Amino acid sequence: MPAKKKGTVRPRRSQTNAIILRIRKDAARAFERLFAAEEVPIWRDFHARGKLRAASLTRVEYGVEEEDAEKRDYVAYILYAVMANMRAHEEHDRDPRFVAFLDKARRLQPEGPSVWGGTTLFRVNAQ
Repeated sequence: MPAKKKGTVRPRRSQTNAIILRIRKDAARAFERLFAAEEVPIWRDFHARGKLRAASLTRVEYGVEEEDAEKRDYVAYILYAVMANMRAHEEHDRDPRFVAFLDKARRLQPEGPSVWGGTTLFRVNAQ
């Protein structure tokens, strides 16, 4: 078996989630503040307990929905999360703090998110 390259991780059955959130343009900054105040602390908690391996929220600056976002007046965000396993994912989604955050965030979305998830095959850790 070849030597493992530095920084490359063969995850132990972790679960990766990719979600595209669409937030009304007039509510984008409020959403970012809400996310920082309510979801980021949950991420830190789950990370400290080994249930969240990596996560990020990225405001989309380019991509295939640029024209659609402009026409329909929304800002898209990429949410990326690597959970330890499906159990950790389900625990996050049932967490009362997340449920309260989600209720507020949904009010800022003109439509539901696009969601994908599955068992992680390979990952290179970001610094």
